[in-house]
Amino acid sequence: MESNGLNYCVSAVVCGALALPLLTACNKDEGLGGSSSLEGMVYNVIHYDDDFSYSTDTVPAGKTDVYLVFGDDEDAYFGDDIETDKNGYYRFDYLRKGNYVVYAYSDLPDGRRQAVTQNVRVGSGTGTAAPLYIHSGKAYGTAIIKGYVEATYYHNGVYRDFGTGTGMRAYIRRAGVEGFFDDARVSDGIFVFQKLTPGEYEIAIESEDPDTEKITLIYTAPIKITDTEKIYVIEGVISVTVSV
Repeated sequence: MESNGLNYCVSAVVCGALALPLLTACNKDEGLGGSSSLEGMVYNVIHYDDDFSYSTDTVPAGKTDVYLVFGDDEDAYFGDDIETDKNGYYRFDYLRKGNYVVYAYSDLPDGRRQAVTQNVRVGSGTGTAAPLYIHSGKAYGTAIIKGYVEATYYHNGVYRDFGTGTGMRAYIRRAGVEGFFDDARVSDGIFVFQKLTPGEYEIAIESEDPDTEKITLIYTAPIKITDTEKIYVIEGVISVTVSV
């Protein structure tokens, strides 16, 4: 479960790191020195590349760092960290009774990390936290743009055929930015751009003049991505001409 405490946890780690020399001066219920324990499991949801269905696999997150915050309010501070075993299991021992936050990090494709947090109450004995589900994989936090191309084919300026576009290239750029950052080959009338983060994009498709064979670009209307793990399909079919 991913809570709304992301910013809180990150700031708690930073502040806690600065405050570590002063931990003995904190007068709080939560912390080390007790006889209670907290255990739990971490699972990794893998978002595979080149999977247009956005299907995922969930596996135990072995050898993954798990962090514990002492407290769950504005006075909370970073307390401890541990690595899961090969089965994704972790356990914090010698805790006093109180409220804690446990968290681990998801890995975004652009290198950023995103905390997945769980608020827990530790009482007597061993408490069990709800499982933490972290995410990884090149498709995590991204979307897909998909479009369809039809082509009119000419030979020496004379009409030859009409059908699905194949072989021409499609290009993509962020709206308002001059340069394209990626291209894809149209195959059987379809092109796809993957691993796109939220924002506004423009697509351009090659079109060839039947008389001069000069290549120009046919632009689509801007496509705005607001959600991730979603396929955005360009409305209508893009028509181009090709000299063969």
